[in-house]
Amino acid sequence: MYMNKEIVQQIINDVYPKITKHYGKHISYEIPTVEVHTNIFARISNIEGMEGDSCPSGEFCKDENKIFIYFPYIKDKIDLIKALLHEYRHYLQPRSAEDYYYDLGFTYKNNPMELEAISEEQNYKLFE
Repeated sequence: MYMNKEIVQQIINDVYPKITKHYGKHISYEIPTVEVHTNIFARISNIEGMEGDSCPSGEFCKDENKIFIYFPYIKDKIDLIKALLHEYRHYLQPRSAEDYYYDLGFTYKNNPMELEAISEEQNYKLFE
């Protein structure tokens, strides 16, 4: 069973300040805001109901310095906390590192920045 937008927002309101306090802020950037959307396609196209082949549960947009959570892809509180931790880790990482690793030939599945963010998800128990 997946959660609705209101429940996801309530959990974000409770958990996200704890995450930001625990990890602190990036030396060069303000703490990102979190927005809740249906999916990445609807957000980018600005057409509610727009869909595509696959959608992440979360995304950090370094250009906007925002974390986007796609609530239909969040199944429970733990899943949401993991998504927030994953995307917050991306916020804390050096902004140029992602492109650097892709330029070296790494893929999404083996990019050290992505692996670090995936590993961060293990800390969800700190914020339950």
